[in-house]
Amino acid sequence: MSPLRIVHISYDWYRFDPLVRRLAEAAHARGHLVDVICLRHGAEPPYEECNGVAVYRVPLDRGFGQPLPLTVLGWLRFLLLAAWTVTRLHFRKRYDVIQVHNMPDFLVFAALIPRLFGARVILEVQDASPELMAVKAHGRLRPLARRLAALQERLSTLFANHVITVGWPFEELLLRRGVPRHKLSVILNSPDPRYFPPSQRTRVPSPEEDSDFILMYHGTMAERHGLDVALRALALALPAAPRLRLDLLGRGEQIPFLRTLAEELGISDRVTFRETCTVEEVAHFIAHGDVGIIPYRCDGFMDLLLPTKAYEFAWLHRPIIATDTKAIRSMFRPESVVLCEPENPLSFAAAFVDLYHHPEKRAQLVENAAKDFEPFRWELMSECYNELLERLCDRRDRRDRRDRRRSTPSVSISQEISRQHLH
Repeated sequence: MSPLRIVHISYDWYRFDPLVRRLAEAAHARGHLVDVICLRHGAEPPYEECNGVAVYRVPLDRGFGQPLPLTVLGWLRFLLLAAWTVTRLHFRKRYDVIQVHNMPDFLVFAALIPRLFGARVILEVQDASPELMAVKAHGRLRPLARRLAALQERLSTLFANHVITVGWPFEELLLRRGVPRHKLSVILNSPDPRYFPPSQRTRVPSPEEDSDFILMYHGTMAERHGLDVALRALALALPAAPRLRLDLLGRGEQIPFLRTLAEELGISDRVTFRETCTVEEVAHFIAHGDVGIIPYRCDGFMDLLLPTKAYEFAWLHRPIIATDTKAIRSMFRPESVVLCEPENPLSFAAAFVDLYHHPEKRAQLVENAAKDFEPFRWELMSECYNELLERLCDRRDRRDRRDRRRSTPSVSISQEISRQHLH
């Protein structure tokens, strides 16, 4: 089969978006031609090639912690810029697949004109919009925001030729909302071994360490991620585990509050902040830590979110302490993760102290979580993704071959990707 021409559209910075990078590079490794249209951060060039992927950056950046109306305005501006860019590129490159990553879902309509000219459109649902909007919106705006989010999600999934989501809780939601099963696939955002090599499984102490026992969290830092709970738990645990330290890597509007809270709790010397979080940095960060924490709140959205960091901790053999959520239980057995009560610092503090004092328990958790994660390694997920792309374009390719009077035999495409296949 001739190479597919694929473009991803993402309201994010390419270097900081591991899912877009993994999918783009997986398709490129398969021999397909891959472009990305995304935001431009700081002094980044408007165009560059990254590991064989052509990255087109629109002249727009993003902020964190903005009021919801300003966030929506940013989405609309990006929609217009992305629509112009992808349409212009389509008439030059003739894309086979346009894959749009939410938030928001309605970015799929940037692909309107290419779709009319035959491109296939995939909507990648990384977040469930109605549930997330219910968390982000406040007061009288909340019911309206949720209804509008549900409407645009429904229209967007109808417009797309196929929908990919990143976990089974989101899959169940989308099925209940009317997305046909044959139109829906689950591709987990598993760590790519090129960026998370097994060699990083051995803990590497930092030069500045004095035998600290490091708890770690990486990713977005907003109220819904529960890091204030982790700080309060750390303060409670330190008398029984004096070498504990919490390292935080990432971006988000709650960082100033968390710094202040650490000062108020008298633990600022036991907490470190690093406000960048590229894919390359994450593996190095995990390699210097002892235990990964995921202290999410259960707010109707976060309990459905299957965290990428959980896969990364499991892959790099770090024990996990996490809020007891439906999403975590969909991936891991109870004996593979230390599950804590939501928003309960005492529960997390007890878990911190327990793993601090019991290395044999840490080793058993690592072994169990690695077994749970084994069926979802990136090698398998990337194969599922590439098979989906080729299946989605198979009928169109056969027509193209007929039109060009080619005599090559048709390409055999794998069977329907389904949730049962992933299990």
